[in-house]
Amino acid sequence: MRRRIQIVSALILVVVGCAPQTPYRSGTAATESVVADQKLCPELTEPSTHRIPIAYVEIDEQGSFQDRGQIEQALALATKPGKTKYVVVFVHGWFHSASPADENVQRFKCALNNLQSIDGNLQEEVIGIYIGWRGESWNLPGIKFATFWDRKNTSDEVGRGSLVEFLTRLERVVKPSADSRNKLMLVGHSFGASVVFNSMGPILLERFLLDAERLASEKAGPAHPQSKPGLVSGYGDLVVLVNPAIEATRIVPFFSVLNEYTKAEASLLAPGQPPRLVILSSEGDWATRKTFPAARVFSTLLESYAAREVVTPYGATIKLGQRYLDRQTMGNVVELQTHLPLHGSPEWRAKCPPADPDWLARAIDDRKSEQRARNEAATGAGWQKAFGAASITVRHRGISAPSNPLWIMAVGTELIPDHSGIANPSVICFFDELLGDPTTTKREAERYQLERLKK
Repeated sequence: MRRRIQIVSALILVVVGCAPQTPYRSGTAATESVVADQKLCPELTEPSTHRIPIAYVEIDEQGSFQDRGQIEQALALATKPGKTKYVVVFVHGWFHSASPADENVQRFKCALNNLQSIDGNLQEEVIGIYIGWRGESWNLPGIKFATFWDRKNTSDEVGRGSLVEFLTRLERVVKPSADSRNKLMLVGHSFGASVVFNSMGPILLERFLLDAERLASEKAGPAHPQSKPGLVSGYGDLVVLVNPAIEATRIVPFFSVLNEYTKAEASLLAPGQPPRLVILSSEGDWATRKTFPAARVFSTLLESYAAREVVTPYGATIKLGQRYLDRQTMGNVVELQTHLPLHGSPEWRAKCPPADPDWLARAIDDRKSEQRARNEAATGAGWQKAFGAASITVRHRGISAPSNPLWIMAVGTELIPDHSGIANPSVICFFDELLGDPTTTKREAERYQLERLKK
């Protein structure tokens, strides 16, 4: 009898502790319009005047759409006539979902309001698209932490499934041509970064390769629908991976392909070339810095590895151990970090200034002037830039071309305190600066390309 009671109790525990598998946002609930206030966003000093449209797209554990009607509503929202569109797609990570009560859903709304509040974006309509998946399979305290590898495997499946269709269609309607003024940013957190990388990684790598080949060739090189004169393209305008739970081995091909072309010609990339893939890893993130490497020890025991070397565009040699790379996450390998750790103040000064689309080109020019004054090679590598309003300082390490579209860096705990603390308004302002103005970027790249052709 006691045995039966134990079995029944275990079954009840399984049912009660299992997170929901049905969509949270069916029918008209797939879109909503949000006005932020102090209760929703404590950092606000007064209620917002902005009404932000948000669409929700949910993916099941096998990578299929939970409700195909959601994607049609999201695409309709992104193409609604009116102002220039500023579309931000967010993919959540471990323990989260598209539930109305989910903390990530709440903070996403605040982040969108912060972006819309920037003066330079007032003539644009900020639109949010929240990608939901079953980031938590068990919701019982303690037990849920044992789902790390289960959710990691699920994030791979989610990324390789129907989400590729949605993101491809979204880019086509938001960025229909190289001259489009619309903006598109894709952000993934934790296992959500894994979802993003599994879906868009092959596309990003292909575009990096084709565009670098085109820039390096004197002839008309291969192209893709988002190719722009003088630029390396990515997905949309910017992809950001925050605390990605992804093996570092998977970012090496991106690092290598860009390195090979800029090694042959360090000045290949336009000074105004914006970052296309940015990887940020908090120095306080125990999940990717401690748990991930410890778990990977057992799953990599039988793998075969070798030592590799990469030569930078400036002649330095970077030694990379494949076993180490396969056990670490892509944001935590110091040898691959393109910039020094990102630091700043945790305080937010209520409002960000408009993004400055020329800041990177000026920072590189300033660095070249310093190098000339010291009788050094004027490469621009090692530049730095302080964003006063966002209280953030960026410093280039000098192991990649100064305007390389791949950025990898650690982030201080004052900006991203831990694995889940990703909603600092200063960091949101920083993302806006990195995306910049596509129209200005395109114009400056065309000018740089003409200068190169004249030489």
